[in-house]
Amino acid sequence: MFNRVVLRTLGIAAGIFLIAPARGAMLSGSFASIAQNSVVNLTTEGPLDWVHWGLYTETSLNRKAGVVPRISDFTELSGMGTNSFLFVFQVTDLAHGYSWTDGNPEPVVNDTHTGVWVYSVPTFGSGFEFTVPADTSTRTLKVFLGVFAGRGKIEASLSDGSAPAYVNDTLSSIMGSVNREYTFTYAAASSGQSLHIRWTLQMGFRPDANVTLHAAALSMAGGNNPPSVLLTNPVQNANFPAGSAITLNATANDFDGTVSKVEFFANGDKIGQDAASPFSSSWTPSAPGRYELIAEATDSDGATGTTQPVDVFVYGPGGTLAGNVSNPPAQVNLTAEGTADWAHWGLSSPISFDHKSGVSQSIGNFTVLGSRPVMQYSNNYTRFSWSDGTPVPAANGTPTGVFIIGQNSGFLLKIPADTTLRQLKLYVGGYGVQANFQAWLSDFSAAAYTDTSVSNVFDDDYAVYTLDFAADKAGESLIIQYRADTLFDGDFGNVTLQSATLTGPPPPPPLAIVNPDWTGGRFTFSFPTEAGKGYSAQYATALGLPADWQTFTNVAASGSMATVTDANTAGTRRFYRVRQP
Repeated sequence: MFNRVVLRTLGIAAGIFLIAPARGAMLSGSFASIAQNSVVNLTTEGPLDWVHWGLYTETSLNRKAGVVPRISDFTELSGMGTNSFLFVFQVTDLAHGYSWTDGNPEPVVNDTHTGVWVYSVPTFGSGFEFTVPADTSTRTLKVFLGVFAGRGKIEASLSDGSAPAYVNDTLSSIMGSVNREYTFTYAAASSGQSLHIRWTLQMGFRPDANVTLHAAALSMAGGNNPPSVLLTNPVQNANFPAGSAITLNATANDFDGTVSKVEFFANGDKIGQDAASPFSSSWTPSAPGRYELIAEATDSDGATGTTQPVDVFVYGPGGTLAGNVSNPPAQVNLTAEGTADWAHWGLSSPISFDHKSGVSQSIGNFTVLGSRPVMQYSNNYTRFSWSDGTPVPAANGTPTGVFIIGQNSGFLLKIPADTTLRQLKLYVGGYGVQANFQAWLSDFSAAAYTDTSVSNVFDDDYAVYTLDFAADKAGESLIIQYRADTLFDGDFGNVTLQSATLTGPPPPPPLAIVNPDWTGGRFTFSFPTEAGKGYSAQYATALGLPADWQTFTNVAASGSMATVTDANTAGTRRFYRVRQP
């Protein structure tokens, strides 16, 4: 749905740094080279917060999980007014690497040599800017960056001007790349302030000179940094039979103290605790259901860290849910495929919703997951057609659909379910994302079907999910959640939804009286039945309004032809009908 190059028109950003020292305020900076083949552990370096840019694309943003985000995303800086073009690209060949074990959306990464770089015409003044919170507490920020074939300038300033700004323009390279770690120790004179970091190209020795930005890490010297914690078992989307004991395992570390306990929670309720590593707990759910599990670590000074949630499903017997995923065909006729019902989204706008006419509607409109807006697109791989639709009666080969950008954004669908076996096909896709597909019955009478195979770092991906389902009893639903689980493109990663079709058992034969026979004062006739249904054979002596219908026999059908007889010995005129109560 999108390409991966960020192209923007920006103006010059200007700032005035006031030098007004205030009691308690401070801002100092230092730098050190980053050794080739070394690996920066962001989990260790950033106990308060950390970010890494460019893991998969130029818009990838990973940050520390389980904490309030403190380090902002970058803003690109252009070198020449509003008519200047600015490009941001991914770096993939840094001479050193970055690792972490407490990230989001990518939980664990080992030795990635990635970052981002910026280029504008002219190159002078192009770069990056971001902020971190500042108050009277003393914090330390580390910024990892580089320059290629040029000279860069870094500027750090407090928003209240309560300490002199730090400026350094000594990082330069004539031909290749050099990288550096800048360390800033700072405190503002009052709360509610921020530290502004600005990294720009000051001189280029080649036309393609540029500055790079890799990562930043925040800590508090002498303060109580929260512990990090990772839930290692169970894994996302695990299924468990009802009555099973589920083992929860977690790892936890504290950089300036010790971990005093790890608590485990299911849907917000505490289900276990352990005070010693390896941290674990056993839990037997009281009922089938979908549970969101987290682990929370507390250190010796009372600070806490929390894991990203993990979804698990606990199921009982009686229902059926089986699924598979495959590549969709180039053309789909919804009328032919959706014999019971079908739906299509996004024909002409983000709110377009077309569905099969003349049937009891089973596939309703979606519910949005997350707070991002739904958008329409028109370059889908599969083309959809129909000839029995409403509000648009017919369409031929439309490549349209809808999409939602952002982490955890997506779509929720509910399809009626009972004891009758039905089949649903759902056409979806995604760009720059790994998606999480979850389907379960509302009575949890079968194991959930889940899949994460829709995944593409650089391009679009498409899939059709086929689900065969039946609940343990009537009045239930098949629930489907399809959402973005990992964004490879932090700005534009999205999941898409196009169409759904529903099929079920063959429709029952039309109810009609056949083979009537009057013999010896007895009227006999037959009619087709549907297995498991009940029927009443009735007569009336006149067809007035209302007619006085009398039931002369009831039939519990087996699916074959039923034959009934009315002993009308008086030979009076009668009208007959069969009805299903």
